[in-house]
This record gives sequence, C-alpha cells and structure tokens, in this order.
Amino acid sequence: MVKRATIGDVAADAGVSTATVSRVLNGGAVTEATASRVWEAVARLEYTPNALTKGVFAGRSSTIGVVIRDLSSPFYLDLIRGADEVAAANDSLVMLANTFRRVDREVAQVRTMDEQRVRGLIVTTGEATDGRTRRMAGNGTPCVIVARSVRDAPPGLHSITLDDAEAGRLMAAHLAECGRSSIGVVSSGRRPSQIRRTAGLRRALADLGSPLPEDAVTVAESEEEVSGAVGALLARGHDRGAPLDAIVCTTGRLTVAVHSALTTRGIAIPGDIAFVTMDDFPWAAALGITVVAQPSYQMGLKAAELIVDRPGGPVALVFAPTLVARASCGERRTA
Repeated sequence: MVKRATIGDVAADAGVSTATVSRVLNGGAVTEATASRVWEAVARLEYTPNALTKGVFAGRSSTIGVVIRDLSSPFYLDLIRGADEVAAANDSLVMLANTFRRVDREVAQVRTMDEQRVRGLIVTTGEATDGRTRRMAGNGTPCVIVARSVRDAPPGLHSITLDDAEAGRLMAAHLAECGRSSIGVVSSGRRPSQIRRTAGLRRALADLGSPLPEDAVTVAESEEEVSGAVGALLARGHDRGAPLDAIVCTTGRLTVAVHSALTTRGIAIPGDIAFVTMDDFPWAAALGITVVAQPSYQMGLKAAELIVDRPGGPVALVFAPTLVARASCGERRTA
C-alpha cells in the first residue's frame, strides 16, 4: 500500500516548515519563490490537503450543515437539493443530519455542527435549539432557520418561512369553489406552521360562510395515529347529521396515511369526500391529489445563499404557496 503524503512530507521536500506549507495552501502571505517550492512539492508528492486540517487553520470548515426533522417528508428532499446546489457552486459540501422528530436529537445535532465549526447551518428544528444557533451566529457562523420565524434575531441568524396562512386560505377557497362546506382537518401537532395553516383555513372558511368548529380539527403525531383521527372526524360528522364532504391535511408527511385511511374505508375520493393536502410529490400527481405546494427547492437555494453571501443584518424571507388543483376535490362549480 502506498503511503499517503502528509503535510510534513511536503514541508521536508520543499525545505520549509509545516506552518509555511499551511500558509501557502490557505492563501497566506509568503514569497513567490517559497510558494513555488511548496506547490512543486505538492505536485511531486501528489499531496491532497486534509479538509479537517485546513479547517483548523482557517478556523472553520467548508461544510454547510443541514439539520432536518424528518426525511420522510417530501418537503425536505427538495430543500436539501437546493442547498446542495449552492454549496457545490461555492466549494462546499453539505453535512446532513436527520433528527427523527426528536427534540433531544435536534439539540445534539446542532451542538455537533457547532463543534465541527461548519461554514453555516440550516435547521428546521424547534425552539429548543435557538440558544445554540444564536450563539453560533454571534460567533460568526451564519444560521438559517427554515419553516418558522425568530423573534429579535441577531445579525447572522436568518429565517425562511412559507406564508402558511395563505396556504390555508388557498385550501378553503378551492374547496368552496368545488362546492364543499363540511370540512375536517388532520394536523400533525403544535408546530407554528401547522397552527398558522389551520388559522388561515378557519378565517377563510368563516369569510365564506362555512365556519370550522374546534372539534373539526384532529391531531395525528404519526402515521399510526392517522386512521383514528380520520375515524373521529367521520364519526363527528355522522353524529351531527352533517357528514363530512372534505378533509384537509395540513402536512405533506401524513398525505399517504390520510389517503389510505379514507380509501380503506371504501370512501371514494372525490365522490364521497374531497381531499386536499400540503406539499407536492410524484405520487400526488399519480393519485390525482390536489395540493398546496411549497417552493422548497427555492427555499433551500436561498437558505444556502444566505450562508455564502453573509448579509450583515438578520434576514427574514417569506415565500408564497401555490395551489396545484387535481381531481381529488372534484370539479370547480364556481368561477
């Protein structure tokens, strides 16, 4: 096995110190003659700089950290793709961590990214990590929080969110256009985005004359809880003599589970019940599911650009959602 050349080998071959080799490799100030000797030794020995060593001398690695909550959500896949494209164009790599929706893992992964001295950090975590990201931003590591805003953000701590209230309004308007008025909601919990989407839906339905009762909103924290949540909504409508004619899912993560909970009960979509959900993905088109899409790829691009460009103050960006109408809500009956 051929031994990999080290920085010490390059220094010995060029007749300089390892500190001088590091200065040359990192663009530091040395004489032209010294730089030439070092680069000739690098080529002769086929030396590849150790990224960790370079990071030590630079005070920071070239890696952009991305901490996400759940890889099963279609939203995150395009977000990562956008961030990776910007990273690759700026001589960086993406270091990805999945927290499996556990707060303890969110805290641990963000701490690890800080310890690794990443170039910047993109997170979709909850408020438990805000203390660390604030300190990172204060120490010169730009951080971007995706899917929620940050109060009193310091310079270097940015946020990228969706106009979630508008997402709810788009859902309500489309259901009304399709003649649906008895609506149930499946949400995934108390995340700010879920709350805002439900609030936007409720306000829009009230304006349209179809108020959304409090007990018409159910919570399913996981796919395993979806069938029970859907069953509760159906039973509520039956007990009140006003059977549901539409179900809204406020998170793309539960789309397949909600769709399955309806079809396994023999409920026809859209003949018996209309169905609209968040986030577009290939199977949504194949199943004819109407969705409100987030521009997650563009959100990932912009998040990474904020890290690379390093704007002086905190930046808070809000992206607009888009309704993608398919067959799952039936035909529009009004213009």
